[in-house]
Amino acid sequence: MTDDIYTAMMMAERPPHGSRERTAEAPDRATGSVVGRTPAGMGPLELEQYKKEWRASYRFRSAVAEVAAERAIELMRKKLQDEALAAAERAMGQEHRVAGTRGLAKLREAARRSQEDDDEERLPSKKPDSKLETYAISAGEVAASLIFARLFDKRPQLLAAVRSAAPTVVLDIPDVEMLGRVGAMWQSVLYPDPDRLMDVQRDTAGRRARYDAVYLLIKEVPKGKDKPAAETAALSALTLALPFFALSPLGTTHLPQTVLKAACERIEFPPMDPATIARVIRIITGKPCRENIAPDLAARTSVSDLIVAVRFDRSPSQCLAELRRLAAAKDTNKKSRDLTLAQLHGLGEARAWAESAIADIKAWKAGEIGWDAVSSAVALTGPPGTGKTTFAKVFAAEVGLALITATLAKWQSSGDAHLGHLLRAMRQDFDAARTQAPCVLFIDEVDSFPDRASLTHSHKDYVIEVVNALLEQVDGIAGRERVIVIGASNDLSRCDPALLRSGRLDKVVRIGLPTQDELEKMLRVRLAGALADADLRPIVELAVGMTGADIERVVKDARRVARQASRAVTLEDLRGALVEEDPRPPELRWRVCVHEAAHIVADVLNFGPDDVFATSAYMGSRGGISVRTNLTPQAGTYDDYHKRLQVILAGRVGEELLLGAGSHGAGGEPDSDLDQATRIAAAMAGSLGLAGPTPLTFRGPKREAQAFLAFEEIRTAVNGELAKAASACRLTLDANRDALEAVAMVLFERGRVDGAEVAELLRSHPGGNPGPGRPNAIKPVTATIENKADRNIVGGAK
Repeated sequence: MTDDIYTAMMMAERPPHGSRERTAEAPDRATGSVVGRTPAGMGPLELEQYKKEWRASYRFRSAVAEVAAERAIELMRKKLQDEALAAAERAMGQEHRVAGTRGLAKLREAARRSQEDDDEERLPSKKPDSKLETYAISAGEVAASLIFARLFDKRPQLLAAVRSAAPTVVLDIPDVEMLGRVGAMWQSVLYPDPDRLMDVQRDTAGRRARYDAVYLLIKEVPKGKDKPAAETAALSALTLALPFFALSPLGTTHLPQTVLKAACERIEFPPMDPATIARVIRIITGKPCRENIAPDLAARTSVSDLIVAVRFDRSPSQCLAELRRLAAAKDTNKKSRDLTLAQLHGLGEARAWAESAIADIKAWKAGEIGWDAVSSAVALTGPPGTGKTTFAKVFAAEVGLALITATLAKWQSSGDAHLGHLLRAMRQDFDAARTQAPCVLFIDEVDSFPDRASLTHSHKDYVIEVVNALLEQVDGIAGRERVIVIGASNDLSRCDPALLRSGRLDKVVRIGLPTQDELEKMLRVRLAGALADADLRPIVELAVGMTGADIERVVKDARRVARQASRAVTLEDLRGALVEEDPRPPELRWRVCVHEAAHIVADVLNFGPDDVFATSAYMGSRGGISVRTNLTPQAGTYDDYHKRLQVILAGRVGEELLLGAGSHGAGGEPDSDLDQATRIAAAMAGSLGLAGPTPLTFRGPKREAQAFLAFEEIRTAVNGELAKAASACRLTLDANRDALEAVAMVLFERGRVDGAEVAELLRSHPGGNPGPGRPNAIKPVTATIENKADRNIVGGAK
């Protein structure tokens, strides 16, 4: 490289004050964003690569400019010739070619001066050697070469060993796009003659003197039948005692074990960063990048994004604008459940398990621990819509593993429901997971594999075979080495105990309903920056009792309304998507408020004011709700269950107390107040040993308590327990009638109340008052609540 070209490049790399490239090294005082100061931190190898890429890019841009100038001259010459010919015809043969020639000479001179003026980097005016071939420079390969060179600049001892000894270097490049780019150029960064490098996959033998190094590039997990040959080839290459480079997405799964044993250095290729993007833009366009590159933009930029956005015919500002456009398009097209682990809220213990498992997998990838030390199995249980399926997807993406999903229904539908077809489909999914390992296998609705001991129907042999097959696959002879199994169910108590024992899905994680703080975080994540300064607490209080799936639906509906109105989403859009227009007359609304007030008052008195809320908002089939989002573990004594029954029956008792009669809103549907209370009382009498004439007689697991009602003595015991709980609840609520009425008034006027407010009203209304218990505007009524209009989901002990 000539001195003038080197000087020009150094002027470009170290621009005057005020035009230095911005990276992500120091905080900007004004904006708080992260900006950098100078690329002086480049090591010698990266700087050398930078010069080489700059020189190639300059030759290409110069050649393009020259071709463009020549084409412009040709077009002007043709135009002048056409004009001269037309003038000659008009002048009856007069000659004007001399003027055309002079104009052409002026055009050449103007084009030459324009080319000099446009060279912002003040590169030498010397014309590039026309004999040198010029090719378009790929932004992806430039980025790959700079990052690769930087890795060795940070490891000077390794770089020295590569040039003087025979180290074995394993490079993990999870991004397949980047792997391809690094595989195409890494040799030229470290070695002057790529022809003196031995490809282990192609050159099975050779004289040592012919090579400077050997390498192995693996893009896919090798098949089992190919592994012995790969081991043999790797051993043969290692005997040459030359520097050995192994590149793959993950060495632990892709490379021969021989190479992993010999590795003295294992490097994980880093993601795209602002400094690299700024330097790539400068090399490709020939102009410095003076705008700040946000770290999150760099993190979302893929190799293909960089190639699409950064072109020699664009300015740095245009390149960055294109990168931002591509990132925005990803956000627009991103599915509502395409979240990161940090954006998942309301999962509690499940998120803690995920973070621990990710740390284990990173340690395993680095060779620090064996797979048997990795937390590789978990069973998720919780109400529908709490994010169990989303969790599995996000976890797999976060840890960078393939995800295979399965259900019993999927396996059954693979054929004509014949047992052999089902078992084959099950085996195929587990085999696929082992082939793609490390991999995540997600089995939804695992309660489809029931307790074998409880089966009594005529097809029990079929079901037992299916459960046995699953147990074998999860932890049998084939094992699940490098496979993480996640099971999910709304009710794990239905599963066969052998599935949840140690060595299988031994870690059980319960996911409950989100708290108010978690609901607000869910809203913020799904609003993606919209309403950033708005107070969402009123919306959150109305959403109490909802799941993550409900919040996803609410935000989607609100965005649709705003989009169709061609405006930004508002709080009213959220409220409209959350709460429907209330068609109930005031009398019915007041009954609902009394019902929910009784629930929450009884709950606060029995279990405390924390994490309990009530609303009277009209939302679909739900006319009101009282919910405790965090049930404190109880000892499970008779007193604990007796208090729970009081809370569940409180709604009906409150209606009788303040309105003179109960309504059908407490029953009529599965999971209604009466259904929950009946199941609990039946479990107390027939399974838990807490009630009934024969409490020590075990009639079955508590999940089957409804079946116990077939026995007359159980029905009698259940009725007695419910009547006893209702009577105790009546005494409690009657002693706090003023507070009960006050809570109902808060619900009637505002539509929501929390446990802390209820506790305060209980303190400020210490005595009972046998008043009418209704707003002045409401007359005594006997209206009833429609079925399921007032489902209380506090009740129920599982």
